[in-house]
Amino acid sequence: MGDKTPEQVPEACAKLYQGGLAALEKNEAASAIASFMTALEMEPGFVACRQALRQAQKKAAEQKQGFWTRLVQKGRRSPSLSEADVLLHVQPLKTIALAERVLNQDPDNATAHKLLAKAALAADLPRTALLSLEALAQEHPEHRAIKLELAEALAKSGDASSAAAIYGQLLKDDPQDGAVLRGLQAMSNHPVAAEAPLPVNSHDAQSPAAPTPSPAFQRQPEAVPGTVADDAVIKRFEALLVHGPKNRKFLTTLAEAYARKGMFDQSLSFYHQALNVAGGKNPGLEKTIAETTQKKFDQELSRLDPRAPDYAAQCERIQNQRLELQWNEMEGAH
Repeated sequence: MGDKTPEQVPEACAKLYQGGLAALEKNEAASAIASFMTALEMEPGFVACRQALRQAQKKAAEQKQGFWTRLVQKGRRSPSLSEADVLLHVQPLKTIALAERVLNQDPDNATAHKLLAKAALAADLPRTALLSLEALAQEHPEHRAIKLELAEALAKSGDASSAAAIYGQLLKDDPQDGAVLRGLQAMSNHPVAAEAPLPVNSHDAQSPAAPTPSPAFQRQPEAVPGTVADDAVIKRFEALLVHGPKNRKFLTTLAEAYARKGMFDQSLSFYHQALNVAGGKNPGLEKTIAETTQKKFDQELSRLDPRAPDYAAQCERIQNQRLELQWNEMEGAH
């Protein structure tokens, strides 16, 4: 399924979203909620619509309740939440819808936000989960379980740097925290794509009623064309390496990414770090280092200018280095 931008939803869904924004601008919160809820029934992953719904829920609560009434209701467990809890693992989208009904009446209900976030992650809607997890993190900044789920949602939504920062904070409290280490390992195993978070309000950038995107949803600068995937790998794993400097998988993944970009000095640096972690002896790594060094020599030769006065001398220097490498390889084999 996945989270969706306004451009990715059906026209009828987008019209409901626009109608909700118009109602919200007129302070008609109840009408806005009805429009947003209908749109989300059609497209549960419509992130911009759900973010606007949060704004409408808060406005509706302010309009119909006083402070003390809201304080009494806050955190109350609704029958809808009991049903949502039962359905969490079998019908996560139903759980999300039931949790939203509770939030329509009590926008700060922590139980509803927790259930919605778990269901959204189960339904592969990480940016939807972030809306609730960020709200929970603001209310409970030191809550370990919330931090873990927030890091997971950030990683799945493509924000590896923020996820790694949270995992790093948790590792300071407990360097052997199994849940954190599993989260970092999951990040290293997850297929890497260019980080391009969904633009929340691109469908209606000029609308004054459209809510301001949170940092987790703001578009990141685009990488250089042709190297987007490797740039994303490097960004992700250099963030992870801060918290696992001796993780061989992190080091070799970075080495491979830099090699594909033709940045062989950086690649060899990471390969040598990985070899040191392995105790200085690893036939597979040593062979890869030798092959990468040969590619570096080929690259240097291809970049020489034949018209340069020292062209012959430079060629000889590089060829001598290549021969020395080959000689050392043969010596090491005996």
